[in-house]
Amino acid sequence: PRHNSYASKSTVTLASVHSRLPFTTTSKGMFARSSSSASTTLTQTTEPEQMTIDRTMKLQEEEPKTKMFSPDKSVITHRVVHTTHGGYTNGNRGIGHIFGIDEMPKVLQPKHGFSSVKNPNQVREDIDLETSKHSKKLAFKIRHVLTPEEADAVWRISDQVGYTDFLADYNTPPGMRQNVVMCFIDDGAFTDAVFQRIKDDLPQEIDGRKLVGLSRRWNAGKYVKGRQFTPHIDGDMTGHRLTEDKKGIRSYAGDKVHTKLSALFYLNDYKHDGLVGGGTKIFKGDHPDGSSQHYYEQQPEKGTAIFFRHGIPGSRLGNEGSVMHAGSINLGYTPKLMIRVDVLYEAEPEDNFERRRCSWMDFDD
Repeated sequence: PRHNSYASKSTVTLASVHSRLPFTTTSKGMFARSSSSASTTLTQTTEPEQMTIDRTMKLQEEEPKTKMFSPDKSVITHRVVHTTHGGYTNGNRGIGHIFGIDEMPKVLQPKHGFSSVKNPNQVREDIDLETSKHSKKLAFKIRHVLTPEEADAVWRISDQVGYTDFLADYNTPPGMRQNVVMCFIDDGAFTDAVFQRIKDDLPQEIDGRKLVGLSRRWNAGKYVKGRQFTPHIDGDMTGHRLTEDKKGIRSYAGDKVHTKLSALFYLNDYKHDGLVGGGTKIFKGDHPDGSSQHYYEQQPEKGTAIFFRHGIPGSRLGNEGSVMHAGSINLGYTPKLMIRVDVLYEAEPEDNFERRRCSWMDFDD
């Protein structure tokens, strides 16, 4: 399926970070398909299909911890809305869950004052990728989309549901993704309000396709000390939404939309929470290498989001504008907290991948 990440040809080493993943691997090309099987030279541990929640936090059991607090104390209840295939940080495949949130924290509910109006200090700033004039690459940030209180409420959702190193619907090479995650589908009210805040700062068209909205799937990530996300390109997909009875998920508007941009929201930073490191590197130039030292690095800024084009380069979707990026190592004991959502644009049915042998068979309209 197209919703995979693509690794750079730089070497990925994780053995020094996590004893459960005793391997070093070099992906075989600039855009090595992440769903491909690992090299026979790798040594891998055998993992069960369902990982113990937050077991990777054991890395810090003997280390001092910085406690994160959220002023919102709403009781967050959740349910499983989909069980699907996906991948673990060590490259193994398995089966896990996507969650629905019964009620968002009050801070994030429009009926309790969560506004669709942009914050007064919200501003877009473009990132110069130093590409040729014909390049389709694009990256920018929108600062202060969420207030610090709203950002705290967002990370608290995943903190209460619980993390795992299983990522639903995605497969990445061993050691590339070094975080723990929790994926949930919003009922639409929160997502639509966020979109209203940022829509005027988003490209209104990409490749001749008009802006539609945000996918309602949010992927929350947590990085403990020593963890990173090595250079890669994000995969593209159809959007997600809940079914009418809110008991399952299906594609957003069928085959009429497709993702074009990744949006990474920073939920903590040094100023508010003592986070050290954990920036996002955006590689510059027309044909960057993951080992390049020519990049822009955005340090986490609570409530700010960074956007960049994604998708398989060379596909019929015209994703030559896809941007290689990486998550820098978290250097301190405060965990890095972030969340990703995808930006949707118009599409034709032939743009979307063939639905076979995967969970997307459930999503037909």
